[in-house]
Amino acid sequence: MNNEKSEITNNISQPDPAWDYYPIWHSLHHIKAKIDVALTVLSEEKYSTPEIDKQLRAILDPPSDKLVELISQLPYDEDEE
Repeated sequence: MNNEKSEITNNISQPDPAWDYYPIWHSLHHIKAKIDVALTVLSEEKYSTPEIDKQLRAILDPPSDKLVELISQLPYDEDEE
Protein backbone atom coordinates (compact mmCIF):
# COMPACT_ATOMS: atom_id res chain seq x y z
CA MET A 1 0.00 0.00 0.00
CA ASN A 2 1.18 3.49 -0.68
CA ASN A 3 2.64 5.27 2.35
CA GLU A 4 0.65 8.39 1.55
CA LYS A 5 -2.51 8.65 3.61
CA SER A 6 -5.17 10.85 2.13
CA GLU A 7 -7.60 10.46 5.00
CA ILE A 8 -7.88 8.66 8.32
CA THR A 9 -11.23 7.14 9.25
CA ASN A 10 -11.64 5.57 12.69
CA ASN A 11 -7.85 5.40 12.99
CA ILE A 12 -7.68 3.44 9.72
CA SER A 13 -5.93 5.15 6.85
CA GLN A 14 -7.87 5.74 3.65
CA PRO A 15 -5.80 4.15 0.88
CA ASP A 16 -5.41 5.33 -2.68
CA PRO A 17 -8.38 4.06 -4.76
CA ALA A 18 -5.87 2.89 -7.40
CA TRP A 19 -4.46 0.37 -4.90
CA ASP A 20 -5.10 -3.24 -5.99
CA TYR A 21 -6.73 -4.13 -2.68
CA TYR A 22 -8.89 -1.00 -2.48
CA PRO A 23 -12.19 -2.75 -3.37
CA ILE A 24 -11.60 -5.35 -0.66
CA TRP A 25 -10.47 -2.68 1.82
CA HIS A 26 -13.56 -0.63 1.05
CA SER A 27 -15.91 -3.59 1.53
CA LEU A 28 -14.18 -4.60 4.78
CA HIS A 29 -14.48 -1.04 6.03
CA HIS A 30 -18.25 -1.15 5.45
CA ILE A 31 -18.47 -4.55 7.15
CA LYS A 32 -16.56 -3.15 10.13
CA ALA A 33 -18.98 -0.20 10.31
CA LYS A 34 -21.91 -2.62 10.61
CA ILE A 35 -20.09 -4.56 13.33
CA ASP A 36 -19.52 -1.27 15.16
CA VAL A 37 -23.27 -0.57 14.96
CA ALA A 38 -24.02 -4.01 16.42
CA LEU A 39 -21.50 -3.43 19.22
CA THR A 40 -23.19 -0.12 20.02
CA VAL A 41 -26.58 -1.84 20.20
CA LEU A 42 -25.13 -4.49 22.52
CA SER A 43 -23.47 -1.94 24.76
CA GLU A 44 -26.79 -0.14 25.28
CA GLU A 45 -28.65 -3.28 26.41
CA LYS A 46 -28.49 -4.80 29.86
CA TYR A 47 -30.41 -8.00 29.06
CA SER A 48 -30.84 -10.18 26.01
CA THR A 49 -34.26 -10.06 24.37
CA PRO A 50 -35.71 -11.64 21.23
CA GLU A 51 -36.23 -8.14 19.80
CA ILE A 52 -32.57 -7.19 20.27
CA ASP A 53 -31.48 -10.55 18.84
CA LYS A 54 -33.64 -9.88 15.78
CA GLN A 55 -32.18 -6.38 15.43
CA LEU A 56 -28.61 -7.73 15.70
CA ARG A 57 -29.32 -10.38 13.09
CA ALA A 58 -30.71 -7.71 10.74
CA ILE A 59 -27.56 -5.63 11.25
CA LEU A 60 -25.05 -8.48 10.97
CA ASP A 61 -26.49 -10.88 8.37
CA PRO A 62 -25.76 -8.73 5.27
CA PRO A 63 -22.15 -7.91 6.20
CA SER A 64 -21.59 -11.53 7.22
CA ASP A 65 -22.70 -12.67 3.78
CA LYS A 66 -20.46 -10.04 2.16
CA LEU A 67 -17.46 -11.19 4.24
CA VAL A 68 -17.95 -14.80 3.16
CA GLU A 69 -18.22 -13.60 -0.45
CA LEU A 70 -14.99 -11.58 -0.16
CA ILE A 71 -13.10 -14.49 1.36
CA SER A 72 -14.28 -16.84 -1.37
CA GLN A 73 -13.04 -14.42 -4.04
CA LEU A 74 -9.48 -14.40 -2.71
CA PRO A 75 -7.08 -16.64 -4.61
CA TYR A 76 -6.55 -19.96 -2.89
CA ASP A 77 -3.20 -21.73 -2.87
CA GLU A 78 -3.58 -25.47 -2.23
CA ASP A 79 -0.04 -25.50 -0.77
CA GLU A 80 -1.23 -23.33 2.15
CA GLU A 81 -2.87 -26.26 3.94
